[in-house]
Amino acid sequence: MQVSKPMAIFGFHFCVTIFVGLCIYGIVLYLSEGLLRSDSLLSMVSYAIFILASMAGICFFGKEADQRRAEEIRTAIQKPLPSPKKKKN
Repeated sequence: MQVSKPMAIFGFHFCVTIFVGLCIYGIVLYLSEGLLRSDSLLSMVSYAIFILASMAGICFFGKEADQRRAEEIRTAIQKPLPSPKKKKN
């Protein structure tokens, strides 16, 4: 599946934002309550799924953005450079 470069960049940034937000949430939760808090199994599994999904999104959209950038570079190299115009004296 291919996505456009703007969509790949947006998806990458969105997934990074979700990942960082979940990490900060986990750190704040740990600092405020420590390891004494016992969450339900459902909340722990959903938290882990969201983290893994955001990591997979980062990998996917990052790869797509890199491929679109490589395509742009390839097409830029293949285009012939315009010949310089001669000055009239």
